Amino acid sequence: MTTPTAKNISRRVVHRPLVLAALAIASAIHAASITYVGKTTDRTDFQAPPKMGTLGFWFPQFNAPSAVSHRPTSENERNGLPSWAGPLVHLNSVVDPNFLSRTFSQDGPCRSKGGVATFNLFTLPSGEIGRSGIILDPHAAGNTSNSVNRIKLGEGTPASFLLRIVVDNTDGKHHAITRLRARGHHAGVDLEPNTFPVPGAAGFNGIADVYTFRYDGFTAGDFIKIQFNGMPGDTKSDGPGGASFAGIMFDLAR
Repeated sequence: MTTPTAKNISRRVVHRPLVLAALAIASAIHAASITYVGKTTDRTDFQAPPKMGTLGFWFPQFNAPSAVSHRPTSENERNGLPSWAGPLVHLNSVVDPNFLSRTFSQDGPCRSKGGVATFNLFTLPSGEIGRSGIILDPHAAGNTSNSVNRIKLGEGTPASFLLRIVVDNTDGKHHAITRLRARGHHAGVDLEPNTFPVPGAAGFNGIADVYTFRYDGFTAGDFIKIQFNGMPGDTKSDGPGGASFAGIMFDLAR
């Protein structure tokens, strides 16, 4: 029988906390998850029962007085985000010092579009009624793009919440026909849902739909990401290409 030495005991003392720490990190990562909940079709009134956006919301280029495109992502925004989500980091240039914490992809780059007469009228969770707008990502034209790069979560993030993504308000253009996937970053690890919608062209009829994802176990310092793959073709001169979304909303998961 081998008698324990001071060296062996020291190794055990050092290694045990390291093992426990590794197990704790692995447990925390395992506890966090993202789940695709489903699609609510033809929804333009977010105050109508069941209400959506009860915890917060954000809608771009809302009720613009005239048709605009390729505009800053913050222009005419309706920002009702909860205190624990954001603030959004809007960029107009890839040389912006806040580039690494950007909310929207600059590959395209993502820009806002709105004031278009054929876009849906929305009733926002706040009760405001107006013409909807979009964030349009040209880089997602027949291509997968992390259009929403980062929405940082802060103190007070609920243990479980719903992220709702509004699309299909654009009269047949800029649809995420191939991929619409909410993602996340938790404890230094990227997380994705096991399944996500691939609507196809038939999944869009020109009346807004809401895709809902459930986030569990996310905490302050983590962040949300959203990935799209859209219609091929140009986005300039009112071309139909790229992928877009009309807004996001948050609700408590039950």
